[in-house]
This record gives sequence, structure tokens and C-alpha cells, in this order.
Amino acid sequence: MIAKKRVLIIGMDGFTWRLGRDFMSEGVMPNLANLVNNGTHGILWSVMPFETSPAWSSFQTGCLPGQTNIFAFHRYDRNLKKISLNSFADNAMPSLWELLDRAGLRAISLNMPVSSPPPKINGIIIPGLLCPKLSPETVHPPEAYNKYIKPQRNYLIVNNRFQDTVKEFAQQSIATEKTRTQVALELMQAENWDVFCIQMQSSDAMQHRTWDALDQTAKGHSPEQRKEALPFYRFCDDAIGRLVAAAGQETLTLIASDHGFCQAKGFFAINLWLRQRGYLHLLPKKETNWEITKRKIPPLKMLARLYGSTIQKFSNDDKKKLYCEELLSHLRRILDFEKTRAFCLGGMAGILYINGTKQQRIELAQQIKEELLNDFGPGTQKPVIDRITTGEETYGLGKDSDSLPDLVVQYQEGYVTKIYPLGDVIVASDVYPGTHGRDGVLVANGPGIREGAKLDGNIVDIVPTVLAYLGVPVPSHVDGKVLSKAFDEPPSVQYEDITRDNSLSTEYTDEEQARVEDQLSGLGYL
Repeated sequence: MIAKKRVLIIGMDGFTWRLGRDFMSEGVMPNLANLVNNGTHGILWSVMPFETSPAWSSFQTGCLPGQTNIFAFHRYDRNLKKISLNSFADNAMPSLWELLDRAGLRAISLNMPVSSPPPKINGIIIPGLLCPKLSPETVHPPEAYNKYIKPQRNYLIVNNRFQDTVKEFAQQSIATEKTRTQVALELMQAENWDVFCIQMQSSDAMQHRTWDALDQTAKGHSPEQRKEALPFYRFCDDAIGRLVAAAGQETLTLIASDHGFCQAKGFFAINLWLRQRGYLHLLPKKETNWEITKRKIPPLKMLARLYGSTIQKFSNDDKKKLYCEELLSHLRRILDFEKTRAFCLGGMAGILYINGTKQQRIELAQQIKEELLNDFGPGTQKPVIDRITTGEETYGLGKDSDSLPDLVVQYQEGYVTKIYPLGDVIVASDVYPGTHGRDGVLVANGPGIREGAKLDGNIVDIVPTVLAYLGVPVPSHVDGKVLSKAFDEPPSVQYEDITRDNSLSTEYTDEEQARVEDQLSGLGYL
């Protein structure tokens, strides 16, 4: 009897070989080392920009952002002049979960970002980041929430209650992923499935906050703090071992990250630069009731100032405020869209949107490009920007050319966008430990996989590879390619034209958007 083919996908957000190779050689991650040594591995290149929302959206569809229309956590509607959070419904291309369902196969996805509201498939979708709140309304099917999530009091989409020390933060991250792993193992044993996917989000936050501890070549590295951080990766490795064992020897295992990581160099406050140049305008600030009261009663203002000074005096002034601890109002609540001609979304690249007619946008884009390169391009005193391209140059025409950003500002490695348009610092250095790189990880192990082989791929290659392995036709529209060289005998590939019903859309309420934006602020994206 021929064994049923199954696929286990383990997504480690932001994981990188820059750490992984040392972890394997030191015995911190022996299960990962076993999968690598007895399988195929390499770099999994991310999309532009290489951040969570566009990357995991491309991961789920096999399509680059020019087709998914997901370029950042938020999207901009030029007709309505409105910024809104992206959701699964905004992804213009069919997902792996829907394609498997169409083929009569059953998928289970746990904690995947940008999978809310979940598709109605013959399977289980428990969303991750960008889901406002897990409930019977946001989990599919509703009974899966009641059976698997509700009993877990500590199941969190994002744990924003960050601890002060590396040791405490590692312990907190372990607790977060322990709950998810427990739910995953329950699902694997209790449910029938053909493809099982679990995403580990905490690795991204760990590396944002503790990169100088984790990377032995990083500026300010502390060997003692590294020892305190390593238990988290030991736990992740143990979880990988348990998940692989539960899936069984006849299951193809894929380990993937949505992007890599590197030492942070600093931020570029591009929206502040646009504001100073007169391209971006803010709405008039509204006074709070407390501010009005202080203005009307001067003694209260003096007491408030004294209280603030006292708190600041006794706080730890030597501790830098990390990028991922900035709680900021998002642009959608503070921009004057009637006056604003250009603004930026996106953290790992400047995703610029320009208002006006098509011709006005083209002309202003060229003007802004020239000014940015003159101030911050290669060869300048502050060489933050590597290159600037138009949306069409970066992504092609895509499904909807009007939804493309007008400019994509690509930074030198280690620099990121600071979204907030206030303050007086355009370029800052050494503001937080780690940030994203484009080089993620890829590991394939299981039946028919070549042993000890080295193979690089692209994040959009996962969908066609999984489909081809399972004998499911690959949509002809996908940008990814089947990773044929990972197999001893490459799977045969059939292509067919497939479309997705995009009649459904999701518009989060202000309260839901604020809840998600608080998650993103805690992770350092706003």
C-alpha cells in the first residue's frame, strides 16, 4: 500500500542562517541540524519589501506583491484617500489553503499572518498577526476555536508585555510558543490533514530586541546575555523535533522563514523628510480634555510637569528605548490627505504613494527620487538609500497598476523606515539591535528529498513545490517555481489557469484596526 503524501510546514519568522549555523554547530538546535544534514537546505529569498505582511502573503500564494497587491501592513485607496489595514480578503490571488481545498485535500494553518478573515475551506485556519482577536468569528470553523483555542488561556496572537531583561524576554517567548506548539500537536493528532502549517512569530521579536546578544559579531555583544537568550532557540528546536515526529517519517517537512535578520544600523524618517519638504501635511492636533484643563488651570500644568520630571529622574535613563517599544498613532489618523501629496508606508523599504493624476504622480515621483538620492543616495554624506525604483519597475504592471506604490526606496542593509512624521531627526544610528534582511532560511527533508544538498529558493517557490509534490495542478499565474532540484526524482508538474473569487472584502472597524496596530507597534513596525 502506497503511503499517503503529507506536508508539514514550519514557519520561523525572521530566522536566519547568520544565527542558525552557529546554533547547529554548538548543539543548540540538533533537530534542525539533523534535518539539514539529511535533507536539502539553503537561502529562501524574500520579497521587496522583506517584511511580515507582504512576505507571508506571497508565501501563501506563490505570487509576488505585484500580484497579491500586499505591499505593507496597510493599503492606500487613492480614490477614497484612505489608509486601511490589509487582510486576507485583500490578497488578490488564491492561497495554498484554497488551492488544496479545490483539489479535495485538507489543510490546517496555525498562526499564519494575514490569514484573517480565514477562507472557508474543508480544513482549519487559526489566524496570526493582523487578526484583531481570536474568536469563533475569526477562526474557521468556529468550533475549532472552542475546541482548541478557548481552553488555552495563554494563547496570544502577539505578546506585547515585553520583559526588561534578555532572560525574562526569552522565558516569555518560550511560554508564547509553547502554547502554540501544544495546540499544534493536539490538532495534528486529532484532525485529518494533508498539509499542516504552523508559524512561530516570537523569533522575529526576539531578534529585534536581542540581536546584539544573539549575534557574536554584533556591536555591543554580550556572551552572558547570549547564554540567557539561547534557551528560546533550544525550545524552538525541541518543538521542531516534536512536530516532525508527530507528523511521521513519511511526511515531507519544509522549514521556511519570511525573511532574514541582520545588525541594525539605524532608521530613516522618510515621512518626516517629506513633511519638511512640504509633500506631507498633518491634520490639526486636537487637544485632549486633560490638555484643555491644564491650559485653563495653570497650577495643574505646573504639577503635571513636576510629576513628569520626577518620573523621568527615577527611571532608567541609560536604557535605550527600543524601536519595537514605540507606541505611535498610525498615519491614517493624523495625515491630511487633501493636502498631502506624498507619504510612505512600509518599514523595510520606503513604499511611497503619491496623490494626483497619473501624469502628476509620474512627475512628482521623479522629483522626489532625485531629491532623495541627492540627499541620502550612494556617495552622499549620509548614504542611507541604495536605490529607488518605480512601482512598475519593481513589480511589473501587476493585476491593478493603480494599486502599485509610486516609488520603492530600497535602503542600505540595516536601515529601516521610521513611519512617524514628527520629531527632528531624519537619520539616526544605533537605535535598536536587529532588523530584517532579505535572506531567509529553507530546509526540506523527507521522502524523495536529496541528502546533504544545497539549494537556494524564493519564498514564492513554496506553493508550487507543495502542490507539485502532492500531485495538484499548479496555477499558471504563480511567480514561483517548483524546487525540483530538492528531489531525487523531480515531481511532474501540471499547470492550469485558476482564478479566485475576489467579491469578498473586509473593512476592519476603527477599534479592530487600533487593536492590530497596537500589536504592530509592539513588534516594532509602526
